[in-house]
Amino acid sequence: MGASTSTELIQIAQIPFALLAITGLDGILWPTQTLLKDDAIYDYIVVGAGSAGCVVARRLAEDGNNSVLVLEAGDDPPITAMIAGVFDLLPGSYVDYNYTSTRDEYAARSQNNYTMITAGKMLGGSDSLNHFIHTRGTEYDYNCWAKMTNDDSWRYENVLPYFKKSERVDDPEILQAYGEYHGINGPMGITRQLENDTVSDLLKAFAEAGNPSVLDLNANVYIGYTQPQYMFADRKRQTPAYTYLKPIKDYSNLHVSKNTRVTKIIFEGKVAVGVEAMYKGKTYRFRAAKEVIVCAGVYNTPQLLMLSGIGHRKHLKSFNIDLIQDLPVGDNLVDQVAVTIVHKLKKYPIPIPAIPSDLTKIPFPILIGSAALNKTKQIPEYQTFNIFLAHDLPYLTIACAQVFGLRNEICDRWQKQVESRDSLYTILTILQPKSRGRVRLASSNPYDDPIITTGFFDKDEDLMNMLKYVKDFISVGETEYFREIGAGVVGLDLEECADKEAGSDEFWICYVLNHASSPYHQTSTCPMGRVVDSQLLVNGVEKLRVVDASVMPRIPRAAPNAAVIMLAEKASDMIKNANQ
Repeated sequence: MGASTSTELIQIAQIPFALLAITGLDGILWPTQTLLKDDAIYDYIVVGAGSAGCVVARRLAEDGNNSVLVLEAGDDPPITAMIAGVFDLLPGSYVDYNYTSTRDEYAARSQNNYTMITAGKMLGGSDSLNHFIHTRGTEYDYNCWAKMTNDDSWRYENVLPYFKKSERVDDPEILQAYGEYHGINGPMGITRQLENDTVSDLLKAFAEAGNPSVLDLNANVYIGYTQPQYMFADRKRQTPAYTYLKPIKDYSNLHVSKNTRVTKIIFEGKVAVGVEAMYKGKTYRFRAAKEVIVCAGVYNTPQLLMLSGIGHRKHLKSFNIDLIQDLPVGDNLVDQVAVTIVHKLKKYPIPIPAIPSDLTKIPFPILIGSAALNKTKQIPEYQTFNIFLAHDLPYLTIACAQVFGLRNEICDRWQKQVESRDSLYTILTILQPKSRGRVRLASSNPYDDPIITTGFFDKDEDLMNMLKYVKDFISVGETEYFREIGAGVVGLDLEECADKEAGSDEFWICYVLNHASSPYHQTSTCPMGRVVDSQLLVNGVEKLRVVDASVMPRIPRAAPNAAVIMLAEKASDMIKNANQ
């Protein structure tokens, strides 16, 4: 099956789920649409119901003492957001903002010079359409936050209770070995897949290549390969919308308005007093008695702040936006740029294509690896997500073309060269890149997409490091297991790199630049210390707080979603303590 055909089939498959959402049959899980009244007053207004917004709304509303208005631009999640086996139907669908980066002929060659950027537009946000792998990073990441913000409350030992508060880990082996690092009573179920022979063989191969097998990368060991922990339990994805918002959907003090675009934060002087929003073509104004809390995400939070007069003076002036506070909003965009590598594995007789037998299960084994070039180091430099794809399932082209948006010719080349073979689809990410992108306004119209510049490989150091990481990773091909089954990297016959000597550094640099994409791990467009303080209050104004990945002063050495949930748990306590 070619990549273009796979994409068309995915688009067709999205239709019944969209129709299900339209009928409202899946809406019984979620809060009903609140009756909006212009100039209504609430204690708290939460802008955005992504991971952070769902957590904050739950914690502020659960005691029943505060009225909380949640405004979400998207709608209820489709049923597919709960089903592990069809997570790949969601990117590129109606629940995705479907952003693209500015034109980049250097680092976006794999995607026709535009990087596809997935961002969730529904209750639960991007966590309702991501890969639901639960990774925290290292203690050094959060100790660094504390140092950068001059606030020890961000040290690892002080944020660990908030990681634990969110979790309901159901894994006796992990709890016996590392129970002090995990929670068992939180809203969000965390589990692992059962190990099978293939996983065992792959773990042995990576160990032979110098990468030890470990049980838990979310405890006090940060280097090694393991089966990841998933935000998945009871045969359902554990999105914050499902685990945090759904249980309080009938609370009388929780008010949720969907398909509602917040267009502006309202200020009286330097005090945020409410928001302006559009719902069904009508403009509403809502007032916050205590705080406005922006949880709109790495792209939409800076866009809203800038539309409201908080940002670079010169940039806002170019759109005739009155300045409230001159701050470096939208700078410092970080993403753990990814490169995809595909290995062919064991060969089979010509297979009969199959479909997954149980869509409520995670559809394929995954190994996650955190590694460093110096095998004696304890802090990882790069991370790999290694997806084992059975020879009789069509997931390779779906992952390649639909989830990561690579060009059809790349996906077709890989699919052809792994025909009748199992394959290992690897996404290799730089954990803490030096390059930075930015987010800017396209206009003063809140419905115009922001201008996103990824900045991938803006610093040569990142490109040189990615070269080293790719070469380090593919050394697994020299192990006994990979040699026995005739495994090898496929897709190396690149027309774009034909003038480079095979296996040379020049060739692999060319490969990297032609296979780079976003893993959707973006952070830091409104970071602590520059745009907000260590309490997440926007500098220079009052009663306005930001709670989402944009406030991270540095990206953790992990996919950032677990850190976002931790941050939102911690912020909820900050907010309640400040408004007693």
